[in-house]
Amino acid sequence: LLADFVGAARLDALGVFGYSDEEGTEAAGLPRKVAEEVVAERLERLSDLATELVDQRAAERLGERVQVLVEAADADGATGRARHQGPEVDGSCTLASGAVGELVWGKVVDAEGVDLVVEREDGL
Repeated sequence: LLADFVGAARLDALGVFGYSDEEGTEAAGLPRKVAEEVVAERLERLSDLATELVDQRAAERLGERVQVLVEAADADGATGRARHQGPEVDGSCTLASGAVGELVWGKVVDAEGVDLVVEREDGL
């Protein structure tokens, strides 16, 4: 059921983790726990699916126009994130150039996993 939702949701990013009891919660005292081996198998299966789907979603963005907030820049280029990318967790965008804090528009020209390569519209 969860795998069906994940497949249909077309998420840009997805974090997956296995269940574990947390001290002081009601769930920690419930009987009939799922075996650790089953949790591990489900986690692996869902993690593999999540990776496949978010990589597909990034590839689907090829040709899309995005606005990127530049967060780091040096002589080799710049990196930042588009609106759908959360800081430090949801991939990033690579550009040929940019200044930290700058908002630039560009077109997605490549995807490297969840990360996007963006060509600036102004050609810089």
